[in-house]
Amino acid sequence: MSNETKSDNPYPEENSSEENNSQESGLQKQAIERERSNRKEHGLFKVMLSFLGSMELAISLFVIIGIASIIGTILQQNQAYNTYIVKFGPFWFEVFRSLELFDIYSAWWFVILLGFLLISTATCIYRYAPFIIREWRQFRLNVSSKSLKLMHSSGSWGTQTAPDEAAQFIQEKLANGGYQSRLKNEQGVITIAAKKGAVNRLGYLFTHGAIIVICLSALYDGNFNLKLREAAGQLKPETRDLFASQVPDISRLKADENHAFRGNANIPEGSTTGLVFLQMRNGFLVQELPFTITLNDFRIEHYDSGMPKSFESDVVIEDKETGEKISKTIEVNHPLIYKDFAIYQASFDDGGSIMDLQAWSLDTSTQKFMPFKQVVGETRIMPTSKGEFKLELAEFKAFNVQPNPEAETPDGKKGRKFKNMGPSLTFRIRDSSGQAQEFINYVIPREQEGRYFFLSGVRSSTSEPFRYLFIPADDDVSLKRFFDFRALLSEPQEMKRIAEKTAALSLQSAKIPNPQMVNQMAVVMQRLAELFNQGGFDLVLNDINDKVPEDKRKDVSDSYFKVLQTILGTVYLEVLKSEGVDISNNITPAQEQYYDDLVNTMGVIANYNAPFFLQIKSFEHKEASGFQITKAPGKDLVYLGCILLCIGIVLMFYIAHKRIWIIITPSGEQGSQLIVAGSGDRHQKEFALEFQAFAQLLDKQFSTK
Repeated sequence: MSNETKSDNPYPEENSSEENNSQESGLQKQAIERERSNRKEHGLFKVMLSFLGSMELAISLFVIIGIASIIGTILQQNQAYNTYIVKFGPFWFEVFRSLELFDIYSAWWFVILLGFLLISTATCIYRYAPFIIREWRQFRLNVSSKSLKLMHSSGSWGTQTAPDEAAQFIQEKLANGGYQSRLKNEQGVITIAAKKGAVNRLGYLFTHGAIIVICLSALYDGNFNLKLREAAGQLKPETRDLFASQVPDISRLKADENHAFRGNANIPEGSTTGLVFLQMRNGFLVQELPFTITLNDFRIEHYDSGMPKSFESDVVIEDKETGEKISKTIEVNHPLIYKDFAIYQASFDDGGSIMDLQAWSLDTSTQKFMPFKQVVGETRIMPTSKGEFKLELAEFKAFNVQPNPEAETPDGKKGRKFKNMGPSLTFRIRDSSGQAQEFINYVIPREQEGRYFFLSGVRSSTSEPFRYLFIPADDDVSLKRFFDFRALLSEPQEMKRIAEKTAALSLQSAKIPNPQMVNQMAVVMQRLAELFNQGGFDLVLNDINDKVPEDKRKDVSDSYFKVLQTILGTVYLEVLKSEGVDISNNITPAQEQYYDDLVNTMGVIANYNAPFFLQIKSFEHKEASGFQITKAPGKDLVYLGCILLCIGIVLMFYIAHKRIWIIITPSGEQGSQLIVAGSGDRHQKEFALEFQAFAQLLDKQFSTK
């Protein structure tokens, strides 16, 4: 027997082949799947490129950013929230605040728009830059006679000049016209391609590059990084009214912590600061500077009307690290550039003027106030019969320029001019509950119809207009007579004496010598005078309405007001007598007019709603200069972007890309057949004239068929 090896497969070779085929089939399937996946990914990439580089997206972004920029220009940015509430009201304030329109250039949606515009513009450059560069460099020598004949500007010539000579002549003339040319000779057929203004194609790259540069600078100089730090809990705007030294560290920024900012500093004359305040929504941050600013002198010039003409500041800048000092004068529109910082003369304000004041009591009690001095910006406790009030001096202005429509122009016509109302003090009187009334009092009395009045405005909130109280000035242009009159009305014993005297004289003149009636009439007079002193005519009328039936009110009112006028007149004569005025004869018309003005003011003074009237006797004016200090390292990128944009616009709109092609075909033994055509991408009429001149040049050189 022989040994044999058995196998389960009767066709071993065939089985091996099937296994190989199966493996190859699997590899092919994997390759196909990978190719499909790559195509899908490549297709998605193309779709994204197409979307990001689309004209529709770019235009939409430009329109939205343009509208936002207009809003940001019209609406003053980074002001205190109270300013916006007063200006727009609570409803629209909340709408604008939710859209972050008060800090629009750092709003999250504006930053996203800038980012999208940056990506979209970069995508456009990525997609089209190779084609633009190729178009800029290529001469397009591969043209056909048929395509040239179809162009709008074209022509043909037949000549006995040899092709080489014709080509040489044409290239010389094209060079004289500013064209660059290339020549190709294939089997005796010469093709010349010439172009001029190809740099026009680079305008696209310059303009799009400018947009990228400007967007980068805007993103870099924005304070979006502060918002990110605030969201991370590393920074918190201070909302309390604190001095800079009291602001906690979480609301402070070191000199090297913020690469770009725009802040404000208000420096009184003779003072120094090394800080600026950055407004953030309803609070602020304190930004430290690497230098200090000392204001040595502030000067301001005014027009005849009192309006500011110009103002400037003499400052000393001292570097904190090196101790280097420089002295400069900063004027409006002439900032001081120190290292990476720009210091602008932005405004002027009160720098802590010292006010010499006199408070006249408006209580019906005998509360008196001594003259006192107070610095603008400080608070003083004022004790009254109604409790303690806080007197807060907010602002002093040496000039108050207001429209004066009644002023006459030099030709005698009334026109809108301006009038200086003189110095004024704005202050607040705050009660124990924290409620405050705001006032503005003018130092110089205002003339009206030949009479002078001390003017004081009052309002309950900054959203309201001022309501004005006019207090007549006496012969010495003071308030003494008015408040002497009011003080006498507040003296019960004196008023009892005056009322009894007045009642007796009134009944005696009426020939009614009745002591009991004198007492009754004196009581009525004293009560009416007391009511009038407390609440004016309104309180007297309210008392009548409460106590007298409706059908008798008119008669009683007429009688009571006659009695009131009588007692008030007697009190006025007593005041004149106490001043040493001779009243033995009749009082003068001016004194009568003063009495009428006095009674009218007393009738409405209850609506003034203040425990005292504040008079500015004199003042020591101290001014402060308002500076805006900016650090914007991205500004150089903005300048670069603007230059690129200007270059790109000039290239795109003022330089035309022109091309001329000439095909020279041998004709006969020594002759040539010329086909010439050209095109320009803009200024078609100009190119048509240029091509016509070139054609006339060829006419002179070659004979036309």
